[in-house]
Amino acid sequence: MNVYDDILDATVVSRSVKGHFTTCEYTELITVRTSIISVYKVEDDGRHLLLTNEFDFRGKIKDIALIPSKESNEEGSDGNRESSLHPMLDYMLISSGVAKLSIVRFDVESNNLETVSLHYYEDKLKETSLVELATDSQLRTDPNGKCSLLFNNDSIAILPFGEDEKLEDDEDVYMGDVGEEEPDKKRRKTQSQNTTTFTEPSIVISLKKLNKEIQNVADIQFLKNYTKPTIAILYQPRLTWAGSLKISKTPTCVMILTLELRSVNTKTEVEPIMIAKLQNLPWSWNQIVPTEKGSVIIGVNEIAYIDNTGVLQSVISLNSYSDKSIIKSKIIDNSKLELILNRNSVVTYWSSTTSNNNDGNNQNVDNNNDLLVLMTEQSNLYYIQLEFEGKLLTTFDIIELPIANNIFINNLGPTCISGINNNSSSISAFDMFIGFQSGNSLLVRLNNMKSTIASRSSHTHTVDDDDNIFSEGDDNDEDDEDEDLYADDILYNKNKEKSREEIVETVEPFDIELLSSLTNIGPLTSVTIGNDSSIEPRIKGLPNPSNGEMSIVATSGNGVGSHLVSIQPSVHPEIQLALKFISITQIWTLKFKNKDKFLITTDSFKSKSDIYEIENNFAQYKEGRLRRDATTVHISMFGNDTRIVQVTTNHLYLYDLDFRRLTTIKFDYEVVHVSVMDNYILITVSRGDIKVYELETRQKKKLFKVNLPEILKEMVITSGLILKSDMCNEFLNLKDMEEEQLLFTFVTADNQIIFFTKDHNDRIFQLTGVDDLKDCLFVSTYQLPEEVVPDPSIKQAMLNTLGNKNKEIFLTILTFGGEVYQYKKSNRRASRFYKNACGNKLPIVGAPNNAYAKGVTGIERIMHYIPNYKGYSCIFITGNVPYIILKEDTSVPRLFKFANIPLVSLTPWGKKSVMCVDHIKNARVYTLDDTNIYYGNKLPLKSITINNVLQNFMTFNNIAYHEKSQMFVVSYTKEIEYVPKSENDEIIVGSMDNMPHAKGFQSGVLLINPKTWGVIDQITLGANSLVNDLRSMIIQVDSKTKRNREYIVFGVGQVGSEDLPASGSFHMYDILSIGSEPGQPDATSKFEKFFSEDVRGSVTTVCELSGRFSISQSQKILVRDAQEDNNSVVPVAFFDTPVYVTDSKSFGNFFIVGDSMQGFQFIGFDAEPYRMLSLGRSMSKLETVAVDFLVNNGDLYFAVTDRNNIFHVLKYAPDEPNSLSGQRLVHCSSFNLYSTNTCLKLLPKNEEFIESDHSTVSYQVIGAQVDGSMFKVIPLGEDTYRRLYVIQQQLGEKEIQLGGLNPNMERLANDFYDISNVMRPVLDYNVIKKFASLPIEKRNNLGKKTGRRSDVNLWRDLIDIEFSLRTLSK
Repeated sequence: MNVYDDILDATVVSRSVKGHFTTCEYTELITVRTSIISVYKVEDDGRHLLLTNEFDFRGKIKDIALIPSKESNEEGSDGNRESSLHPMLDYMLISSGVAKLSIVRFDVESNNLETVSLHYYEDKLKETSLVELATDSQLRTDPNGKCSLLFNNDSIAILPFGEDEKLEDDEDVYMGDVGEEEPDKKRRKTQSQNTTTFTEPSIVISLKKLNKEIQNVADIQFLKNYTKPTIAILYQPRLTWAGSLKISKTPTCVMILTLELRSVNTKTEVEPIMIAKLQNLPWSWNQIVPTEKGSVIIGVNEIAYIDNTGVLQSVISLNSYSDKSIIKSKIIDNSKLELILNRNSVVTYWSSTTSNNNDGNNQNVDNNNDLLVLMTEQSNLYYIQLEFEGKLLTTFDIIELPIANNIFINNLGPTCISGINNNSSSISAFDMFIGFQSGNSLLVRLNNMKSTIASRSSHTHTVDDDDNIFSEGDDNDEDDEDEDLYADDILYNKNKEKSREEIVETVEPFDIELLSSLTNIGPLTSVTIGNDSSIEPRIKGLPNPSNGEMSIVATSGNGVGSHLVSIQPSVHPEIQLALKFISITQIWTLKFKNKDKFLITTDSFKSKSDIYEIENNFAQYKEGRLRRDATTVHISMFGNDTRIVQVTTNHLYLYDLDFRRLTTIKFDYEVVHVSVMDNYILITVSRGDIKVYELETRQKKKLFKVNLPEILKEMVITSGLILKSDMCNEFLNLKDMEEEQLLFTFVTADNQIIFFTKDHNDRIFQLTGVDDLKDCLFVSTYQLPEEVVPDPSIKQAMLNTLGNKNKEIFLTILTFGGEVYQYKKSNRRASRFYKNACGNKLPIVGAPNNAYAKGVTGIERIMHYIPNYKGYSCIFITGNVPYIILKEDTSVPRLFKFANIPLVSLTPWGKKSVMCVDHIKNARVYTLDDTNIYYGNKLPLKSITINNVLQNFMTFNNIAYHEKSQMFVVSYTKEIEYVPKSENDEIIVGSMDNMPHAKGFQSGVLLINPKTWGVIDQITLGANSLVNDLRSMIIQVDSKTKRNREYIVFGVGQVGSEDLPASGSFHMYDILSIGSEPGQPDATSKFEKFFSEDVRGSVTTVCELSGRFSISQSQKILVRDAQEDNNSVVPVAFFDTPVYVTDSKSFGNFFIVGDSMQGFQFIGFDAEPYRMLSLGRSMSKLETVAVDFLVNNGDLYFAVTDRNNIFHVLKYAPDEPNSLSGQRLVHCSSFNLYSTNTCLKLLPKNEEFIESDHSTVSYQVIGAQVDGSMFKVIPLGEDTYRRLYVIQQQLGEKEIQLGGLNPNMERLANDFYDISNVMRPVLDYNVIKKFASLPIEKRNNLGKKTGRRSDVNLWRDLIDIEFSLRTLSK
């Protein structure tokens, strides 16, 4: 009984497209991050990305495509593609699962996605396929928008797009084909009478029905410039691999077919018409890139061009491995590039230059040229030159684009390329968005690409034996200097002769301008828990506000861009100033001429107030008549900074700038809330009344009472504020409909938000739906209900801007239970606010019905708006656990815990800081730490760069934390030139020096001080070494005294050719404290070698085991004992494993060992005598990636991930009848992950509602994945599991899911479903959490299904899961 929750959202962008999906005013960039579709607006002349919408699906998205609607095709020419009821926007095709296709469309009225149809092809594809289906099906769309297809191996599903047909008023929207839907898919009613059918019945067939010889398909693509859907199929009639090339070197074929699609008796039939067929093509050709007049075929060693009639016009040889003798066409020898294009490692971007793009911009270079850009796995950029005369290809070449500023140095593995709006009419400058597997996704501009291509030139040089180059008849020194400067871009053609002529090609380098980026921390390869923010116990003389906090530190990325990332449990601010007060509960600052001059404090317990001069070293200011013997509720500048207003519990005082009193007003009831703006002040008293005053404009010495609407006399007000907004302008007779009006806004006791203008004429407006927290709020005229039932839950409401460079308007609501809800103001209609536009990504920090009283008692939760906090407009929330709401421009608003200390009061300080007061009367001036920190994910992400120009360690793959020294230990692996040597250390026979070689590896270990994140010591290993595992362990070093010591242990494997026997080594190091050296103040520790040994077999894992440690070498696990007296390590026990060990973990004397092919084994270790006992093993043949224990209430569970991206939970249950006394581990459940897991780690779990008892500790497991996401799996009790299971089932069945995806099917449908306990699956908290954002009425009805009076327990369950990682802050 466990629940899964995401710690971090995915950061790797896997797919991207551009189009008009949510608006027609501009072209949008749409990206996919595993299960999240994000829509961006490109602003500031393409220099900035702004997130406009985000949709979180309950399934992994494999691919997306946009199809223009029929209406947009018909009406797009007049520029008016959108209306409020019937938006003429693009449809989106979403491929998910093995073979599922969802068609969605953006609904402007609900600001959400509407599922048009859902198509489930997996079962039918299985019926037509002779082989097992691949995990991913490939999506292709016809460029004319007539159909789309999914192909998987040798089977294909074709979905035609129908013509416009009006439906009956009460008819359902067509939701897919009969027999191909998921069992629990719902039908949605049409939202307007003009809804049109978009799809026709699908057809699922084997590709052999299109042509008998089609099999072993490598790629299928729709071709351009055909009136009917036409596809090119790249296939091999007889499958070939490198070992069988001597039998058949040219097995590949290309076939071009036109698909005649027709509908007959509600079925679709297809008639293929062969246009062309090419045979005898190289075996390594694997990818088709359609162009305007043909296709470019990409292979490992060649690229070729085939026109639309099926003629192979030209082939470019890319490297020395290209066999030119087997190609029967014009060959262009460019083998000097030594470019190898491995399968699935290349992304391309093609743009037509013969017609306008979607935005009307003509990208012509020449009317007969195409723009085709290719990026390799190493992020090298190439331009494929295509020039035509009519249909004849006259120029076909590939040019490496030398980038002077090396902008892609930190990026590897491009995943997608999309062109963005271009203001230029030529390819001399165009914008591209590129997603990467490693490194940030980048929006870049190629400014002078046309001139770079035109600068390509060739020169003849003579080369002697020493490879000295001199130009014939050219003694120009400047040219020589240019050649030296751009030597990396000079390509050599070397002949076998000792003295020869050589053609040298040069291309002028150019800069690529970085416009914007999306933060990516993937792939995450290893995690540890360490101290990186609370190392210093005191800062500025006061306790560190982050004391006691630990962070999750992970290794991230590959290659030069690899770095460390610190996942912080809270925002760690920088401290500029620290003060200690004797008596203080609230603070304010008064600015004179935009500069802080006075600090005012009050103590509500002693009913006193004080004023200090900031510039006079905070000396008390004793002049003026400030009321000092009363509690100040509010004080601020007033009347365009010409007056000062002080409000105490019973009085209002108006002062001039010298604190001379001008006006005094007394109140009969205690003042509870004050809001000031411009010349107006709004006061709420404890009785529920409100009073509004206006400053007299001439002499500014008096306050006049503002007339209030009569209806307010019958209402009870809980809080009020003054704001400026245009949200009710459509109800007012205004000339300028966008002009913001001053609105007096109130929260009533029946949870309505009402507002009126100064000239109200007794007319009041309200936000309809806010009392029920509905998904959409809209402004309407307020009418007093017949009966008002006071039940206040809304404590405070704010309407203000949030963001960094681009500010957007949000409505933020704080309840008395501490809940925080947020709505985004609509960009289309100012009177509407949408909850789902915020992505519903705010964590649960409170609960209704006093379910989480601990969170709101002691220190009151109050929202404070800070317009400029280091450039961010944000909201602070005071309390025992303070919070901050931040918004990055590329993300939805995020709510983070702020530091690790209670916060009582705060006030803006300076231009970009805040002063905060904690619970022990300490005041600190905080500023936001924004150096390499991203606040757009679920937790703050701090990127830590270790690599630099002088020290390039390349890829970091393991990390550990040494607690005693508080240092991090990191292993690295960098590429070196591979030298193929035999066991005798001689060059192996058959090695070809003149051919490109593979890369070798060299590893090492770094000691890093988290104070500066500098490398203070390192261990460098030999060539062809690879550190497989590295851990910090508590080792018993004296068997007599049982003394323990912390050591670093790491295992190494030697990487060589397949003929060499496997070998490796393990190393054991201590970390000693030393005095810092001159020039290296952070070098306070160093490595000291304790023991190392070379062993047979590669050491793949190391693990601590009951004071000893184990290493895996080949097919054995050996337990070793360390003795400090003679620095020796001796083996004391061993255990055999089937293939090789991928991971191992221990828990006390228990030990689990994961195998690469045979699941995992559960072992017990005994030290008296030394022995290892097999206690159980998994029966399923899992390809294990990572394993760990999962302990719950004395029961022993095991968490396992495999190479199929499935998370398994197994149990050691010797009492189960089928477990053979525990020898067979019980398979409890299997849960689909949306990405590949790399590591698991066991952590203590925070118990929010149970008093801490050190004798019983709860645990949880966290995991990191290659898409940059992290997750946690938490064991649950029986009662909690039952409640959450009911909620998940109800939400899955009753709530409409995005794209029509079934959350249970996406997570639980796998090959292990039949052997799992279907009544106890792993729950998905991402689904359950939606309960907290439902409208109140729907939420209450759903909560009743969990049982009587279970509402409080249900909220506590949610908070307990939400706060499980708070052990990092204790």
